[in-house]
Amino acid sequence: MLQHNPEKLILFDHAESGLFDLHFAIKHDAVLGSYAHLLHPMVGSVTDTLFLKATFETFRPEIIYHAAAYKHVPLMEENPYMAILVNVFGTKNLVDFAIKYNCRKFVYVSTDKAVNPSSVMGASKRIAEMYVQCQKNQTTQFITTRFGNVLDSNGSVTQIFQKQLEFGGPLTVTHQEIYRYFMLISEACSLVLEAGVMGKGGEIFIFDMGNMVKIYDLARKMIQLNGLVPNKDIEIKVTGLRHGEKLYEE
Repeated sequence: MLQHNPEKLILFDHAESGLFDLHFAIKHDAVLGSYAHLLHPMVGSVTDTLFLKATFETFRPEIIYHAAAYKHVPLMEENPYMAILVNVFGTKNLVDFAIKYNCRKFVYVSTDKAVNPSSVMGASKRIAEMYVQCQKNQTTQFITTRFGNVLDSNGSVTQIFQKQLEFGGPLTVTHQEIYRYFMLISEACSLVLEAGVMGKGGEIFIFDMGNMVKIYDLARKMIQLNGLVPNKDIEIKVTGLRHGEKLYEE
């Protein structure tokens, strides 16, 4: 994004450590370091309307990429209040401020779990999608993007498997026939930016995620890539589907 020469880039995040690490990495990057003066890291929550108002007053953003959400399905089954507070009302807050401050584009990052949702997390994202879609505004174009799992993102199954490998196993899979769509972080970022350019308002962009990956096979492959033999050196343990979890995403 920095290489597209924005006037400013506001990094707004509730996670202090992640925000610090991102800012630090950009400042010390051989290529991106020259853009560091454009960055404005802001520690805040989309649920805090007073701080959001101050941020919009100060920076008057033209384009918003909204990815703030609670994303872990099992955790949100146990914490539905926070799922609704952040995923639904946090999105509503941002949408309302985007309209009030005449933002040009608002790109909402959603998930394939919003399709026929079986979980609190998926349902909360679908409600937020509906609020974004129903906006009819002459100034702000509202665009929604949907995709599946992002490899090596926070909480990704590949990260979980790697940690389990470091502890000597077992690798845990909830069902032997569970499948998911995957894409790389770089692909996800590029497609979100592209949707922001292509969108005229009201669309849901559903990215081509390729073929679904069987999670059991992914576990086997990760064990083999570490020079080990599945179910000999490292066990693959089937633990059973969790609340809100589907065999297939749509």
